[in-house]
Amino acid sequence: MRTVKQQQKQTRRRFGPAALITLGVLLITANLVYWQFIKAIEKPVAATLPETIAGLSQAEASYGPEAVEVVAQLHGKNFPLSSGAYGMYGDHNGMAMLWVTGTPARPMASRMVTEMEQAIAENESPFTPIGTREVDGRTIYELTGMGQRHFYFRSASLVIWLAADDPIAETALAETLSFYP
Repeated sequence: MRTVKQQQKQTRRRFGPAALITLGVLLITANLVYWQFIKAIEKPVAATLPETIAGLSQAEASYGPEAVEVVAQLHGKNFPLSSGAYGMYGDHNGMAMLWVTGTPARPMASRMVTEMEQAIAENESPFTPIGTREVDGRTIYELTGMGQRHFYFRSASLVIWLAADDPIAETALAETLSFYP
């Protein structure tokens, strides 16, 4: 018959290697996730844009690193962005602009939206908040400024900002929400 101390020693021997293997797997996984994160933000890829918004054709667009650089300039700081796109729609008779940025993970996109909301609330922008609305479980932030209505929201790991002339703003928002579910 074994003593209690012998049983405890035997149990430690069994769990020691398993604990080391588990720790090794966790370290390898963490390194792979970190490597993927660094790779994603070093070379942002193109996000997708709709071809038209509110009946307006795309007049100008930029994708990937170029679009991410534009967003970084607008915000004055670097967010960890893994994708980006910017599109201008229409002409002098009606116009909409769309900025789409992707982050490596949803919590980062949520943080980005929260930081945008806080900066705007602290009057660090040319925009005046109108309010928020819930659409299909998403919070849509609405603003005015620079002669247009603006909306921004998160869709999965994407952050979308739409600026549109007032007569087409609601249609542009509905189409953008459909394009980025």
